[in-house]
Amino acid sequence: MGKAYRLVRPQLTLKDIMAIKADSSMRLTTSPFGITPEQYASNPPIYVGSAVSWKGKKGWTAFEKAAPAAVVAGLKRAIAISKKYAGVKGTVLWNGKLYPKKCIEQKKG
Repeated sequence: MGKAYRLVRPQLTLKDIMAIKADSSMRLTTSPFGITPEQYASNPPIYVGSAVSWKGKKGWTAFEKAAPAAVVAGLKRAIAISKKYAGVKGTVLWNGKLYPKKCIEQKKG
C-alpha cells in the first residue's frame, strides 16, 4: 500500500473530493490516531494517498483477482461469521453500553 499525505484545510474543494472519489487509484480518508477525540470531532485530519488494488472492482470475481489472497480469505471468514448470526435481533448491554446483539454474539463466537 502507498503512503498517505495529510492535507491542511481548506485545500480541497468539492470538485477535488469528487475527482479523488472517481479515481480508483486514489483514496481519501480521515484518522483519529495521534489526536484527541475532541480534536477529531471538531477538525478531523484528511489524508489523500494511493488506493488498494481492489478499489472500484465490481463483483466477487473481479475482487478476488485484484485483492491479495489473505484479504480474500479474511473477507470470506467475515462473511461466514456474519451469515452464522444473520437471524440475531435486538440489543444487549455489554460493558455498560448498549450494542446490537448480533455484534456481541459475533464477538463471542
